[in-house]
Formats: sequence, structure tokens, C-alpha cells
Amino acid sequence: MIGQIITNKDGSPSDSYTTLEKSKYQPKGDVKRLWADIQKDYMIAYMLQHRPYKEFDGVSLLNRAKLDQETFAAYVGAEYIPEHKRWKWRGRKNTARNKLIGICARMLAGMLYPTVNAHNEYQIEDKKVAEVMRIRIESHLKHARYETQFLFMIMSALVNPAVIVEVEWVEMLQRIKENGNVEEILNEALSGLALNVCPIDELMLPDFYSGTGNLNLNCVLRVRRIPYDVARAKWSNKYYTTDVAGEKIDLFDYVQAGMTRIFITGNENQELFDIEWTEADRGYVQEITAYYLYEDLEVVCVGGVLMVNEENVYNNNPYSHRRFTLTDKGWKSIPVQKFAMSGFEPLDPTGRFAYYKSGAFKEFWDDKALNNMHRMAHDGTALDTIKPTILTGVAKVDQTMMVPGGTFGLPAGAGISQYSLGSNLQASWQAIAQYEKDMSDSTTVNPVPQPNAGGISATQVNVATAQAKLFMSIFALLVADLIEKIGALVVDCEINYASNGEIDEKIPGHLNLKDRVHMHKTKSGGRDMSHKVIFTSKHMGKKYTDKQLEDKEWELYNQGGKTPKERYNSTLRTHEVNPYQYARITYKVGVDAEQILDKSLGASQTRTINAFNILKDPAIAPFTDQAEVAGAVIDKFGTDLTNDVNKLKKKDTGQPPQQNGMLNSIMGGGQGLPAGGAVGAPQVNKPIQAQ
Repeated sequence: MIGQIITNKDGSPSDSYTTLEKSKYQPKGDVKRLWADIQKDYMIAYMLQHRPYKEFDGVSLLNRAKLDQETFAAYVGAEYIPEHKRWKWRGRKNTARNKLIGICARMLAGMLYPTVNAHNEYQIEDKKVAEVMRIRIESHLKHARYETQFLFMIMSALVNPAVIVEVEWVEMLQRIKENGNVEEILNEALSGLALNVCPIDELMLPDFYSGTGNLNLNCVLRVRRIPYDVARAKWSNKYYTTDVAGEKIDLFDYVQAGMTRIFITGNENQELFDIEWTEADRGYVQEITAYYLYEDLEVVCVGGVLMVNEENVYNNNPYSHRRFTLTDKGWKSIPVQKFAMSGFEPLDPTGRFAYYKSGAFKEFWDDKALNNMHRMAHDGTALDTIKPTILTGVAKVDQTMMVPGGTFGLPAGAGISQYSLGSNLQASWQAIAQYEKDMSDSTTVNPVPQPNAGGISATQVNVATAQAKLFMSIFALLVADLIEKIGALVVDCEINYASNGEIDEKIPGHLNLKDRVHMHKTKSGGRDMSHKVIFTSKHMGKKYTDKQLEDKEWELYNQGGKTPKERYNSTLRTHEVNPYQYARITYKVGVDAEQILDKSLGASQTRTINAFNILKDPAIAPFTDQAEVAGAVIDKFGTDLTNDVNKLKKKDTGQPPQQNGMLNSIMGGGQGLPAGGAVGAPQVNKPIQAQ
């Protein structure tokens, strides 16, 4: 609700609301009180964003973000320069940008999808449910362009005081025209999970000392600037109010482009007044979403108009993002913030300050000193290479004369000499080299050498890896934390939106759900696998014996082919899921920061090579199954050559493993493959048991 400053005719700020135009939008009762609360919380968060902090070197959050973004962009800017100064160097080196891009590239190499563990209400682990959830999470993230968004997440952490990711489920309706008729349909391609990297100024916090990366606050505000036409398509014909005569009015009719509303302190009637938002936004609308976590309240204010169910407003506008949790009263759906926040390095050693120190902030002063010294050295080199000629006499020589190659005319008898910079030029270039070294010490990760490359020993590789990990470990830990938070939010979307069955209205009086079938592609053991996940109601309310479960598993397994060999080599896995019980499982999402480090530094491959060399050592080899060792190495490196690593393995002329042995290995009993088994044997999937 920040708008244009209201002034008197003489230009002084006005302290009277009588100069404002009374708004036609005048909510009543609880709606007015809620509107006033949102304005108060908005003003607090706005002031905090513009307040200087010692943690940011005495500047505000938004100014810190601006300075860091200029550092990353090697920003020069446009300014008027007198003609006699245009010879001076105005550019900037890309040293800081290159170093930040280098870190980003390494972290991209370490990108991981979240892993999942699942436990029922009796704390018994269910690996098959966890597998289905992991497959579904990976599919949702791929639909949301996770790999591309991961790039912007890392860049935001490196450049901004924080990276903030919004996870939401979108149902995109699109109008189509067919045979002269207009209808709205659900666009499946644009619907589903969405990951949005929020600009640092869009998420407003009411407290900057609530804990590093902590968004579990009672009030969080999301402010967006959207075109009026987009706002109209999004909010018109959705929420209504009534006027004095009882006529129904669309709330969006009160919205004006470039305008918002405000309460004036001291106005006894608590009336709203129209004010301009900003001059630059006359075709746009301010959209503020207020999230009150502890009140389970989520409301949207568009152009100063609350888009809410006005009747019992505090109870009829619940949080959109929710999570199933086991409480003392059973399974309940509770509100959860749909934002995940992390950064490059902590600013507060006690973890109290909300924001982080970005990589650009860490480079800021070294980058500034480097560019100043580089500018002086560049200008000095120009003067020293194309020396100005100085004529001594009675004339005045000012800075307009001191340009490369300049010559000044003086009266007869004047002395002539050339400008000389002397040894200071060499000192400038030495200072530049030192500044670049300082920047490398703070943000550069040297490549980890490979063993036996140029005589490099395994010990040298381990030392180099350890040094690289010392620098990258903090950032990797914070990235892992961010992925975990995102994964947990994706689980919520999967439970609340994606796994619910559709009610079959053909069978009246019964709760019968239409089966939802989803196909997913994954990789397992170097093979391209297809997973058929069926959400069905046929297991609801049923209990199975162990024998019945085993028979059902074989029934699903036999769908892989007509003959035993076809079923054995099949890449199709079928999963039947009871959506009711699927939602009443406790899921724990995890990401191993060590794996991110290993992948980003290339240490995982090096460790595999070292392990292989140790296992084939004559002192160790007699006590290992070398065929299994070779198979593990092929699984690790074979994907560089083919999508099916089994093609690289020596063919087994025997029959597939016996049914009992195979089932024992593929049911997750922890016993591994039976003797004579092949890597990548099909897995049988249990239906999720109803309680």
C-alpha cells in the first residue's frame, strides 16, 4: 500500500486526508479490520527492507542486493563524460563474475534430486511407498524444469542476500474456441508443479532477526507487480460483495490500474482513500498475498481490494499449501509456508539474522579495489605509452591538457619535456595480481586432479579434494538444505493435488474412485526404466495376509511379459497405490551434502577408481567376488557408453534365478541378489496396505 506522496499546492507533504479522494471500495466489519492489519504488516516489512543494517555494511537489504547484482554484472552505468576525459578507461573486469560462474558450474554438476524415506503411523519403514514417492517427486520436478530452475537457484544464492523458491501447484485454465463455442479447459502441459525463484524484494518479512533462513513466521507477504489484463483474467468473477441496496458486485470492479488504497491514521471513520501506486505502474496492478501461518489465513489484496470470501473472513480463507501430519487427534491437514529459503554463507554466527552473505558480497571490496587499481594502471599505461609533451614556461597547464599524445603551445624560450610515470606503473600491475589472488582465495575452487595423471598420486588427489571441500562444504550444506525443503513441499503437492482419485459418479451411493494412471521414466542400474503408477480405490478398506501380498506382487510382476525371460528382462514396473493410505504416511525428505560435494568436485569418480584398485589388489582379490566388483564398475561408468549397461556385461547362459530366490532379493529384504542373479533384475511392487 505504498503510493505517491500527497502534497499541498506549495509542494509540502499533506497531513490531511481531506486532500484525498474517498474510495468507492469500503469494506465492513472483519474485512475492514483484516485490511488494516495487512496494511500495518506491509508498512513494517517495507521499512525493514529499506532500513540500513550493520550485517550489510551499513546499507539496506535492497541496496545490498543492488550492489551485489552490479558486482556480478560488472555494471558500468551511463554518465556524461567531458570530452577531455573520454580517453580514460571506464570498463570493469569480469573477474568477480567469472569466479561466481565457476562456483555455479560446479554446483550444477552436483545437482541431486531429493531422496525419500517413508514410515507408517507405527514407525515401520515402507520402502515400496518411498520408492513410489521418489519416482513421483522426480517426475514433478522435471515437469517444473528443475534443472533450469536449479541454475537460477544457485545464481540467486551467489548474487543475492538469499535464494527464495516458491513451490506451488498450478491448474491453468485456457479458453478455446470450437465450432463457434467458447469453453475453458484444463491445460495439462502448463498445469502441475511450478517452481518460482522469487526476487529478493518480493518476499517481505516482518522480522529480520527470526533466524537464518527461517520463514515459519506468522506473517509473510508476497508482493508482485502484474499487468492489469493479467489481474483481470486471474481475479475477475471470482469474489463478490454486496452494496447498500443488496446488489451483488464483483470485487474486481473496484480495482484500478496504477492505484491502491490506504487508511489514514487519525481518521475516526476508518475510511479508505484512493492513491496512486507509482507513476511507472499506471498499466499495472499491485498484488499482495498475506500468509498468516498461525491463524491458517491466506488472503490476496489486488490494487488495494481484498479478494476474499467476505462472510466469516477469518475462517473461510485458509492456507492453500497444506501438509498431512499425525497429531493427538489423528491425521490432520495443517498450513505450511510454501517458500524455501537458503543462501551462500551465513552472515550471523549465531544464526539469528534472516539473510545470508552472498558470493558477490564476499567479493565486493576486493572487486572494487581490483577495478580501481586496474583503471589507474590502464590510464597510467596509456599516458606512459603515448606520453603527453609538457612545455614549461609562463602558460597555465590544467587537466584538459593532460591527455595521451597531447601537445601544448607556449611562448618562445619555453622548456620542453615529456611526462613520465616512472616505476609506479609496475607497482599497480603487481597490486592487481595480488587483488586477483585474494579473490581466488575467497571464491575459487581449484580443479581436483585425477590419479596417475602426470605422475599425480592418490595421496595428492585426496589432499586436493580435502582442500576443495573445505571451501565448498558450507555452500553444499546450504544447497542440500534448500533441496530438502523443496522436496518436502513437493511431497505436500503430490499428496494434496496429484494423487487424489476422481470420483466415479456412475456408481451412486458409493465412494468409488476412477483409477489414475501415470507413466514415469527413470534410470536404475544404468537401465532406462518405465514405471506405471496406478492410484486405485480397490485396496481401500482391505487387509491382506502375507501370502495374499506375495500373490499380488507376482501378479504385477507377470505384467512385464508372457514368458519368464520376457518378464525377467522387462523394464516395466507396475505400482498400485491406495491414495487414502498413501496420504497417511510420514515422509522424510533428505539430501546428502557429501554427495553434492563429490559430484561437484568429481571426487565420486575418483573414489570409485581408488576402490576398484584396492579391491583388485592381489592381497584383497581372493576374498571378493571379482565378477560382482566388475559389475559395480560397469554400472558406474557404463552409462557413458550406453543407456543399458547390461549390454556391456558378459552374457549369462543359464536360466534366470528361481522364483523364490528372485522374490527374496527384489522385495527389499536387504539380502542382495541371489547366487547367479543378474544386476538390474525386475522388482515386484507391493500394493499399499489399507488400515
